Amino acid sequence: DESNILTRFTNPRIDDPALPLTDVLVAQIIAPSLQVGWLALGRAPSPTWLRPLFESSYFALRGSLVAPALIHGAALAVCWVIGALAARAYELDAIVMGVEQTSDGTVNDSPNKTLTPVIFRVLQAGAFSTGLLILATQCDLFVEFGGHFVQYGDSEATDFRIQVAAVELVNDVIFEALSLLTW
Repeated sequence: DESNILTRFTNPRIDDPALPLTDVLVAQIIAPSLQVGWLALGRAPSPTWLRPLFESSYFALRGSLVAPALIHGAALAVCWVIGALAARAYELDAIVMGVEQTSDGTVNDSPNKTLTPVIFRVLQAGAFSTGLLILATQCDLFVEFGGHFVQYGDSEATDFRIQVAAVELVNDVIFEALSLLTW
């Protein structure tokens, strides 16, 4: 039913009002910070989004990488919240183990006392947000290359940039998934 799908975004049921804010904080701050820390420990190259906003030595102070990390994290958080709304991950039966909520709002005990429904909703939300992140990455590459669609084989420069984008996308998905599944 299309009206039900649209209602997930326009009038979502959020049974724990603090949960979306908590998800945003985890997705925006914790996951990118863990990713940067992990890459630094492994002496891997920094992601392309982790560059100071200003190249001037005047602004090259401590904390000059905080803003780019927060900006990138905000984009990841938006993708996650939209995915969570699509998967109805903020509804009571997706939050609390062993509870079912009927369409009229009645709360019943569920015979299913496992984490399976909760984890399933989180994975649904993650799949949707991963799709959004892939779409956003494609749009970013489209804009970066002057409105031209790029694909492997166009040139060495585009091949390298696509590979970098793919690695960063995989890193983002892995660190977001680990952070949001474990918090």
